[in-house]
Amino acid sequence: MKFISKLNGLILIIVSLILIYMVYSLNLVPFKYFIIIGSIVLLFVLLIFFKLIRKKTGLISRLFFNIVSILFITGQIYVMTYINATHDFINSIAAENFEKVPYDIVVNSNSNIDNVGDLYNKEVSYLKTDKNYPIVKLKIRQDVKYKDKKVNDVDSFIKNISMGNTSGIIIEDSHYELLKEENTDLSTNTKVIKQYKIIVKKDKKKEQATTEEPFLLYISGIDTYGKISTISRSDVNVLMAVNPNTGKILLVSIPRDYYVQLHNTTGVKDKLTHAGIYGIDTSIKTINDLLDTNIDYYVRINFSTLTKTIDLLDGIDVYSDKAFTPSSNNKIYINEGTNHMDGETALAFARERYAYSSGDRKRGENQQAIITAVIKKMSNIEYITKYKDILKSLEGTFETDMEYKEMTNIFKMQIGKKIDWQIESISLDGKGSNEPTYSMGSRNLYVMIPDEETVDVAKEKLNEYLK
Repeated sequence: MKFISKLNGLILIIVSLILIYMVYSLNLVPFKYFIIIGSIVLLFVLLIFFKLIRKKTGLISRLFFNIVSILFITGQIYVMTYINATHDFINSIAAENFEKVPYDIVVNSNSNIDNVGDLYNKEVSYLKTDKNYPIVKLKIRQDVKYKDKKVNDVDSFIKNISMGNTSGIIIEDSHYELLKEENTDLSTNTKVIKQYKIIVKKDKKKEQATTEEPFLLYISGIDTYGKISTISRSDVNVLMAVNPNTGKILLVSIPRDYYVQLHNTTGVKDKLTHAGIYGIDTSIKTINDLLDTNIDYYVRINFSTLTKTIDLLDGIDVYSDKAFTPSSNNKIYINEGTNHMDGETALAFARERYAYSSGDRKRGENQQAIITAVIKKMSNIEYITKYKDILKSLEGTFETDMEYKEMTNIFKMQIGKKIDWQIESISLDGKGSNEPTYSMGSRNLYVMIPDEETVDVAKEKLNEYLK
């Protein structure tokens, strides 16, 4: 019994020290709390260890402290699994300096070109505005030598491949998918013979002290399911100005169809949502140009993020000011009043704009209502039992350019200061129109012409919150 007691005591101390180190490395607990909790744990462990190795400890007492030791070891190991899950999740979404971008080689469906080798010494077109083309070209040239031809605009690009005026085109995959949506003939007139994935370096951001200074976060919701690495349109565009000193948060919703000048482009403007197909950096810089601001961080989420989270939270309660059947899912019905929504219903509610005369403006409000409902539900202590399941299900559906410590410092600040955040929401407004776009050429698409008064208000509010 004495040998077992000593062994138990030694294991207890080792496990306790490992746990304390893991909590420290996680960087989520404020230092003053870490010292208090760590000291209490160590004193408790040393007391049990002393009782286990003490020669004068009676048989019954020794048995009792052995049981306590085993229970405490088991409990600590269980806590370690939560710490590991948290650490792995934060690491999985923490900043990476590179992203993968898929490119397609597209040919006319009626051509006899079936593989990349058939393009030997043939003319292949690319858009002159594609800044990644030199990288793609190097990769393709490893497989086949071809003659490249620069095309100045999207209209010529589409015409060349549809009419067979070029042997093929090289285009970023999400841009090609967008073109097919707006030009249905492309789906039948063209085919992809090979896809290449290139690695593109993201722009380096400045250092930011997120727990001491106000910062601006861009929430980009892309219109895809599955892995967040997919480059796609930014259907949700929300700025979150966070001021830790005043305890205030400003949410600024920008309509997806806002007619803006994409960063580093001239001439025809484009929908803000199309900025996403050129990468997150283009979306960020375009919004910076629009609102004369400087986004510090971004969080990129997709539809998988929303549906999985809400389902694991057993649904959320959201108020709707009207009843309707969502255009994206006619099997769902939204009642006027408070609705208990599962992930699929919440997603349909968040995407809906056709049921409202204000369109994108109301959709932005609904998206903010869902974000609020999710935050409230996740703060409920009863969902701690689903903590690991929630984190595991969300792997690969979040992406941010925050470093590990920048994210954990924010959580640590909230735990330490217990800030009761005051949240204000505003939306940019505009007037619907049909205009040509940079990404789609001369074809007229629905856009929203910005209301400059609401843009100016947003600029003033952002300056106020970020002082």
